[in-house]
Amino acid sequence: MKNCKLEYRHDAAGGGSTAITAPAFPTPVRDDKSLPDYLVRYYRWAYLWPIAVWFFDHQPIINAILFGNYRRIMNETRRLMDAPNAGKTLQIAAVYGKLTPTLAAEVDELHLAEVAPVQIRAAERKLEASGLKAKIERMNAEQLEYGAQSFDTALMFLLIHELPPRARRNSLREALRVIRPGGRFVIAEYGEVRRRHFFHRFAPMRWILTTAEPFLGDFWNEDLVETLKACAAEEGREVELDEHVDIFGGFYRVMRFRVL
Repeated sequence: MKNCKLEYRHDAAGGGSTAITAPAFPTPVRDDKSLPDYLVRYYRWAYLWPIAVWFFDHQPIINAILFGNYRRIMNETRRLMDAPNAGKTLQIAAVYGKLTPTLAAEVDELHLAEVAPVQIRAAERKLEASGLKAKIERMNAEQLEYGAQSFDTALMFLLIHELPPRARRNSLREALRVIRPGGRFVIAEYGEVRRRHFFHRFAPMRWILTTAEPFLGDFWNEDLVETLKACAAEEGREVELDEHVDIFGGFYRVMRFRVL
């Protein structure tokens, strides 16, 4: 078994919004001052409560949440990343499931930027159990501490829809800033609502999803490609959509951009 080299920092910054009721799980160790407000207020129940992290990080659970599409989304993400040629790779935010150890086994050098200590510990456990290594650093996606043009490939996996609009744009700009010219930016996300999937038309499902994901409704109606181009222009960069894959009738999508 390989030694697992894991590092993380203890300084991160935050955003802001209003609250949603969390399930009655045991209270974790508080670290709210260094966590984004929207994460604490809206997503504590999903990403910060230790018992919830344990529960959601089981493969059948996360697959059920994605209506049976986790493996396909992950595999299309891996394909578009072109792991043998991905080079120095940045995964922005930890994710539930097998994605992180899978990437650690496939890419030359995996870095993970994550703001929540409980998510860092979960990623550590999965990597250690697999005998793999990655460099994990504690950072807010809105304020990455990496130098400009540091990575060949960057990935956001089902992250952007969980961010309020300002944090979304800040995080996209930061991702583009750290990708080298000619590098890849891979995004796995929900599809746009205009694709008219049944779940978009079925009011009870829309209510469930937008209650659990309070920023999803806004994201559904955003042109992500145009937003990314605007963010790139603010960084003095350009992006080109290289490939777009629809999954589950367009309810999910995976896209690869070339950053110039």
